[in-house]
Amino acid sequence: GDGFCEIHVNTMEGTWSLLRSWLRPHRGISQEKLPLYLGFFEFAHNARRRGKALLGALVAALVV
Repeated sequence: GDGFCEIHVNTMEGTWSLLRSWLRPHRGISQEKLPLYLGFFEFAHNARRRGKALLGALVAALVV
């Protein structure tokens, strides 16, 4: 690879581990709401570099 866009198995395993630990307090979520939880987790995971600015990023994404 070019070292720029490489994805490894460990990256995906780490993401699943984060998702499991994030969903653990939400025991018993329904299958209908699971896509909403996953969508928010994806957004929060992708915006993680912004730290406390997550709320601002969320508001900006909802306004657009």
